[in-house]
Amino acid sequence: MSEEKREFSGGKLVKSIEFVDNSGYIPKARAILEVVGNLRLVGETGTGKTTLVHKLAELLNVPLFETVLTEDTTRWDLLACDVLKAGETVTRNGIVLNWLLNEGMCYLDGFNYAKASILSLLEPLGDFRGTVYIPELEKTFKRSNKHYLVISYNPAEKSGYSGTFLSNIATIRRFEGLVVDYLDATSEKRLISDLIKERATTTEAKRDAYDFASKFVELARKTRDFYKRGKLRAPLTTGNLKNYALLFATQNMHETDIIDIASSMYPEDERDQFKRLFEESGEIDVEKLKKGAEKSN
Repeated sequence: MSEEKREFSGGKLVKSIEFVDNSGYIPKARAILEVVGNLRLVGETGTGKTTLVHKLAELLNVPLFETVLTEDTTRWDLLACDVLKAGETVTRNGIVLNWLLNEGMCYLDGFNYAKASILSLLEPLGDFRGTVYIPELEKTFKRSNKHYLVISYNPAEKSGYSGTFLSNIATIRRFEGLVVDYLDATSEKRLISDLIKERATTTEAKRDAYDFASKFVELARKTRDFYKRGKLRAPLTTGNLKNYALLFATQNMHETDIIDIASSMYPEDERDQFKRLFEESGEIDVEKLKKGAEKSN
C-alpha cells in the first residue's frame, strides 16, 4: 500500500511540515530518538515543540500518535477502557495502545499534567523493559526500536506541577531532553518579512515588510518576557506573527487593527498593558535595525 493510503488506528502520517531550525534541534532530537528512543522537549508555548515533533515524524517516515494530557487524563485513557457500544461492553483502545499495536511516534504533550499513574505507566515503557500489561486484554505489549516516545511540557505552566512530576526523577531520567526556545529575533524578522513580500498584494505592503516585521517581532519578544515573569497570561508566538503578517499583506489591514485583534487574546486588565508594549515597539529605529541586518548578511 502506498504511503499516501496507509492508515493507522489513532495515528497519521504527516507531510510537508515547515520548521525553521536555526538552532539545530532536528539533528539532535533525531539522534536521541534513534539511539535512546525517548525524547523530552521543554519550552514555553509557541516555541515550536509540536511542530518539531511533526517534522521528526515526517523525516523518520513513521505514523504519529499524539495527545495532550490534562489533569483529567487517566492511565486507562491512554491504554484501554471498557465502553458501551450498541448495548454491549467493548474495549476502546487508547492512543498509547494504538501506538504499541503499530510502530511510529507517540507524542504526549502537556506532560507536566501527568498523574502518578501515568508516570508509573511510562517507567517500564521507557526503560529496557519496554513493556506494559493491560488487564482488560490480559496481554503484555512490548515496544520495539521503531517505537519512538516523545513528551513535552511548558515550564511556565506551574499549575500542572503537582509534586509527583517534579520529584519523579525515575521517569524523567529515562528521557534525554532538549530545551526549545523561540526563534532568534533576526531569523524571526526575516521569516515574517519574507512572508509579507511573498504574499503582499500591494507595493506599499512589500515596501513596509521589514518595518512591520521589526515592530511585531519586538512586540512578541516583550510579551514572551512578560509571560515568563507572570505579567501576561500568554505570549505572542511565531504562529501569531505569521497570521498578522498575512492580514497585513493580503488584506491590507492597518497595524492598529491588527493590534486590536491581537489584544483580544488578553483579559481586559492586560489589554492596555499589551497595547503600550506595541507603542513602545513602534518607537524603535527600524532603519538602524535594517542596516545591522544587511551587515550581518
